[in-house]
Amino acid sequence: MPPSSAQELAVLQAVTYAALFDYPLTLRQLRDSLGVAVADEETILKWWRASTLLQAAIEYRDGLFIPAGGADLALTRARREAFSRQMLDRDRHVLAFLSRMPFVRMVALSGSLAHLNAEGVADLDLFVITSPNRVWCVTLTTLIVARLLGWRQRLCLNYVISERRMAIEPADLFSANQIIHLRAVFGHDLYVRFVEANAFVARYYPNFRPSAASGLRAPGSGLLERVLSMGMAQVAERVARAAYGWHLKRRSSTWRSRDQVRLEPECLKLHTSSHRADTLARFDAAMKTALSEGRPRSSRNQDREEREEPLAKTLESLVPFVV
Repeated sequence: MPPSSAQELAVLQAVTYAALFDYPLTLRQLRDSLGVAVADEETILKWWRASTLLQAAIEYRDGLFIPAGGADLALTRARREAFSRQMLDRDRHVLAFLSRMPFVRMVALSGSLAHLNAEGVADLDLFVITSPNRVWCVTLTTLIVARLLGWRQRLCLNYVISERRMAIEPADLFSANQIIHLRAVFGHDLYVRFVEANAFVARYYPNFRPSAASGLRAPGSGLLERVLSMGMAQVAERVARAAYGWHLKRRSSTWRSRDQVRLEPECLKLHTSSHRADTLARFDAAMKTALSEGRPRSSRNQDREEREEPLAKTLESLVPFVV
């Protein structure tokens, strides 16, 4: 049975969007990225095989879904994956250090490295969860140590929250997309709890489930935490928030996306140069091209009204894999 228009559109959106980053999707990744519920991965293959639009617009080869004419993306993905693994191996000590820090409960990769899709000079983008009232001192301490040890230029600690503030706002597709593409390298159990604390994710990505635990196993820092918690940590948090907060506000005139910055006691979000608007514009153009070229000419006018309304709604809300 051929897929419905909504199902066709969901598949086309996911593959087209990933292709903006030269990233063909595996069947599992496509399933997780769909905005419609699906029983299993075999169902997606049946949709692709039975759909004239999807057959024309998307190729499926070597286990990857690739926009028609983009066969070279498979080689790009392989090359970037190898490069990303080299970067992660190089920066394993950075991840280990942060994972062992007192009051750190979870460390996750975000951005291109989370997809193993980095190339050139890529940052080590991290999303971190700390214990309550420790967001600012953990962030500032990490950045100071990074500068002293010479890896500040490649470390991007751009989103730090505490266990007390795991519900992300706004609860929209933008936030849901960020959450499902995190890759926890430490604190996987907390990542699962983090996803559960943001139940709205299932509304946008009904097929997504956190993968099995993997990554670093950091030793406990309970003794050091207890020592620091005897008064020193509370003072350090206040000092860090005052000092780093002053520094950040002093630089706020250089921020390109102030609406993506939050300086709160339990949340430090520093997406100062968001690519959201540019990416959405590129996606809009790519989807229009895919829809116009994927349909045989005789059926384009017939389907136009049916497809334009859901497409317009989706283009307003779909968000990038990286910020």
